[in-house]
Amino acid sequence: MNSHFMGVRSAVFLGAVALAVLACNLQFSMPSEAQDAPEGVAAATISASVAAEPPAAMATQTATESATATVTATAGPPPIVTIAAAGGRLNVRRGPGAEYDTVGVFRDGQSTVATARNADGSWVLINAPNTSKGLGWITLKTQYTTVTGDALGLPLMEVAVALPAYIRNCTPREMLVNPGGAILLERSSSPDNQLQFFPGEYSVFDQTTETTVGDVTVFEGKTIDIKKDSSGKSFSCP
Repeated sequence: MNSHFMGVRSAVFLGAVALAVLACNLQFSMPSEAQDAPEGVAAATISASVAAEPPAAMATQTATESATATVTATAGPPPIVTIAAAGGRLNVRRGPGAEYDTVGVFRDGQSTVATARNADGSWVLINAPNTSKGLGWITLKTQYTTVTGDALGLPLMEVAVALPAYIRNCTPREMLVNPGGAILLERSSSPDNQLQFFPGEYSVFDQTTETTVGDVTVFEGKTIDIKKDSSGKSFSCP
């Protein structure tokens, strides 16, 4: 009876050992989800990996989208805009405004193609035939300009602001400046004896004798001094 009991006991013990070994094997061969992707680490690691080395398909798609966006932004040729001078000549200027130097003349009956515009489309850059540089700006806000096409569809071009230009009276007599009819006060009125003018050509008249003193040409950033009155006497500005 004791031998039988001992045999059963040994069999039970061996079975328990076998089950324990099997459980250990199962535990090490089937890792949990927490081991595969620990919270707070796996997400950051995966994101960094994708950002540093995107899959080939993703890289190709990104490059294609960027190229498409660039092409779309610049796709299509600008409209053909033709400018003609009709009934009078136009000054061609260095920039889009009367405050810029005159670089040429666009004569009555001439026509050309515009290549750019300013912000509001009131001035356009043209291939000017009678300019020193071959390019220049003309205004569209005049009765002497005929436009064919959509000027606002032209590429926008920005030009640095022009420096102001002045005419200053260094004589003891008031001077009249034409065109414009501006009066320059005598030298004792400094600093009110000078006024700002657009670049261009002007004639100066002595108000005391109502005679011409001379012609002057005004340029960006320059001050022209009137140093002689109609008597021919010279003066210096204070």
